[in-house]
Amino acid sequence: MLLDAPTFELTLTPEVALGIVQKSVNSKGWKKYDVSDIKLVYTPFYVFTFDISAGEQNPSGKAALNAYSGELSDFVPVLMDRPLKKTRNTAEKFEAEVEASAISSQEAKASAQAKVAAQVGAQKDQVTISAVNKIYIPFFRVWVDVADDTYKIDVDASLGAPLGAEAVPARQKGWNEATTETLDKMKTPGGWMELGGKTIGEAGKAVSSKGDKGNPLANKGVQTIILIAIIAGLAYFAILGGPAGKTTCSPDALYAKKPGFFEAGGILPNSIGNDYYEIRGTCSFTNPSNEEEVKCARITLLADGQPTRAYAVVYTQNPIPANTNTPVVKNFVLNWTNVEGTNFDLKYDEC
Repeated sequence: MLLDAPTFELTLTPEVALGIVQKSVNSKGWKKYDVSDIKLVYTPFYVFTFDISAGEQNPSGKAALNAYSGELSDFVPVLMDRPLKKTRNTAEKFEAEVEASAISSQEAKASAQAKVAAQVGAQKDQVTISAVNKIYIPFFRVWVDVADDTYKIDVDASLGAPLGAEAVPARQKGWNEATTETLDKMKTPGGWMELGGKTIGEAGKAVSSKGDKGNPLANKGVQTIILIAIIAGLAYFAILGGPAGKTTCSPDALYAKKPGFFEAGGILPNSIGNDYYEIRGTCSFTNPSNEEEVKCARITLLADGQPTRAYAVVYTQNPIPANTNTPVVKNFVLNWTNVEGTNFDLKYDEC
């Protein structure tokens, strides 16, 4: 279908979108849920620049107005900063729904002005809207039945962000589940460190009100016993080879910056023209769990030690079978522009 404004080409499949939803719902403690519907939806947005005249401070920025619902979005401008391929046609492989534009292009500037003013608590005439452009954002819309309710999760088909997943409530764990989870954490070095840190921290809080005299953790002998227990757990993995599973991401050697005597390490961005830079690398995934899983990682650019809005998301296109310790390796490309900094580096997290 030909659209009246540009859109992004799809980089995700429905299977990957469902895998992202699964991880999002599972992270809230829900192992059992039902997917009642999934469909590809193109949602119209008006992307714009705003300037606010508010005395000494005059903030400005970019935002987007959902032309269907009238809601503001700060996620869409992130997509606009990425060098994603655009088209004016919907995806041919999938049946798609194109949402109507309830707000016309003539109404967009006034609507955006009113929305921004209401959000920041300013007068409408203090907000200036400019550079308004329409674009369609493709989402895989997934309806999930969980926690005695139905939730809508929109997985953007370009980067894979699960919008709306935060509305799913966290599930309270029963005693058996909590015990099983603790035992599972004891199977990895990271889990031992996490449990050890929580044990020391919570025990210290519990007795801190009684003073150091009644605090067993103030006793060096008790501290030594706890440390020995943690070290023994780590030794199990280092010496006896306990099970472990992890996700690791790193830049290719071409982009690695070696640390010097007076300079930290990091990455060396590669200029690709038009003020855009890129870093290429790989992520390795394993799955030691007893269930197959789609794995993904989010790689974020750091500028002078601070996270930026530039990031890349990499997925295993298919679920990794259970108890897989042979790494599945996927390439990633991180592009960005308009990021100021002297020293750059990467951080990654499982998503």
